Amino acid sequence: MILKIRGLFHVIKPYLSMKDVLRTIRLVAPFIRKYWKSYTVLFILLGVDIASILAFAWFFGNIADAAVHAELEQIKDLAFIGILLTTISIGSNFLTIYCDTVATNAIKKDLKNHLLNHILRLPEASTSKVHSGELLSHFTNDIHSIDGLVGSRLINFIKLPLIYIAVFIYLIKINWVLCLLSMMIAPVAMISSIGIGILLRRNSRLIHDLYAQVNSILNEIFQGLPVIRSFLMEKNFYEKHTNKNEQLYRLELQNAKLQGWFSSGGQFVSSLSYLISISLGAYFVSVKVMTVGALLTFINLVHHLVYPLTDIASKWAGLQHSISALERIFRILELPPDSNELPTFHPSFNKGTSITLNKVTFSYEANISVFRDFSIDIPANKTIALVGPSGAGKSTLFNLLQGFYKPESGQILLNGVPTEKLSVAEIRSAISYVPQETYLFAGTIRENLLLARSGITDNELINAAKSAYIHDFICSLPEGYDTEIGERGIKLSGGQKQRIAIARAILKDTPILLLDEATSALDNETENHVQKALKRLMKGRTTIIIAHRLSTIQDSDIIMVLDKGEIVQCGTHQELIEAKGLYRKLQGKPLNNRLKVYEGNYVKGENMPWINP
Repeated sequence: MILKIRGLFHVIKPYLSMKDVLRTIRLVAPFIRKYWKSYTVLFILLGVDIASILAFAWFFGNIADAAVHAELEQIKDLAFIGILLTTISIGSNFLTIYCDTVATNAIKKDLKNHLLNHILRLPEASTSKVHSGELLSHFTNDIHSIDGLVGSRLINFIKLPLIYIAVFIYLIKINWVLCLLSMMIAPVAMISSIGIGILLRRNSRLIHDLYAQVNSILNEIFQGLPVIRSFLMEKNFYEKHTNKNEQLYRLELQNAKLQGWFSSGGQFVSSLSYLISISLGAYFVSVKVMTVGALLTFINLVHHLVYPLTDIASKWAGLQHSISALERIFRILELPPDSNELPTFHPSFNKGTSITLNKVTFSYEANISVFRDFSIDIPANKTIALVGPSGAGKSTLFNLLQGFYKPESGQILLNGVPTEKLSVAEIRSAISYVPQETYLFAGTIRENLLLARSGITDNELINAAKSAYIHDFICSLPEGYDTEIGERGIKLSGGQKQRIAIARAILKDTPILLLDEATSALDNETENHVQKALKRLMKGRTTIIIAHRLSTIQDSDIIMVLDKGEIVQCGTHQELIEAKGLYRKLQGKPLNNRLKVYEGNYVKGENMPWINP
């Protein structure tokens, strides 16, 4: 038995600490201060509510005694007082509901904005470790669970003890013996309720985590529906979701049991106190110790002697539920951001920007370096092509240049200025990036293009679209530039999406251009047009290209061959083809027993060189 008690204490010990309570209060305190007017009104209404409770009890007692003694004039006066008290109570109730809504929902709104602001300023290294479904769960579930810590529920932690003290003093004056007998059981119920509240917090933490997991699974399903359907994975994902949903259901049943015990306990204490009061009170009336009016007053107030103790335990349970939700939000808010404010387009470099990496070391995971003492010097206005096998570090280099990740050691310099001395906005305002997998936002084509930077004119928009060879296609659509393209641009083909991404990069008009397989989704005819557009775009800009197509890289000023985080070859296309090495192997690897393209004709051969079309 002792071991069981020790085990239970070991489970609930972390939840007895006030450290988490104080930490959550510190988080919401700035938001509470912002709406101090609503909280001031709630504090005033707190006093009105306590006064109303005592006044109504006094009213019922006095009108009962007046009725017993047939004092008609006093009944008339008391009836007017009753109407006045009712009007005040109705007005107070309306203002309490309104101010509570302002104080609660406004804080939730601000907390969502604060959390999103923080997430948007986090480095990629932090956000890449958190599933998007979990991040979504913070907004859809966790923040909506903070009611126990704000608004009238927060005021109740002050209001309920004050009600208890005021009612206790009033009832002592009526009959101290009956008062003490009626309240004896309430403290025991309060202690039990606090214990249940702690268990509710522990259960709530598990429920919040499961909500996040369910959201993550649903997010994967909705984003990956085409792949799920293609690989016939519908049943697997359905069962995955069903299992988590079943776990969530069982935890919610446990919560319901705890809340049931909690509610039943409070009801039992309240009923027992009421029965003690009315039974002993009737006896005291019969022996002329109390009047009928005094007993009616006592019975009206005895509930308020009990419920503040049990209700404060209920509010404590709600507080524990809110703390478990905010604990999850703290995990995000405690991550250090990249900048103190949301980055916006802030051009700080002119055309002609050089890039230098000086002895850069970087790894995604400990002891597995992508780069070690990696150095590279890219002159201004030159076009550099990066080629190499998968995992060589090409995409990682792009991530480092854009400030998504920071080197563990070494420096990255733009025009000789170390990036650690530049803001995130300054770094990214100098770079236009066209990724291999184009991401377009739900909305219109115009809205997606205008994201490039502020102040874009219609002429600039059209010229950029023409340069990317997408203008004619856009004009052929019923709504033109105002055509809705659906979530992730689902209504467009891969090539169309990529050309819009190129037009967006043209509109950003930066001194550095990063192209990651920018023409990979284009057919040969479109690629020829876009290649011409890109050549015009690259003039006067420092350009780095990741590509495998020969047509994309052969005209580069310098081709750098990466392998395992090192530059193993460097030169022009002709120089590298003539030299024995990885580049020649990548471009001319023999493919036995396969059809190859050679001088435009499909032929079959054993050792014929592979020439990219």
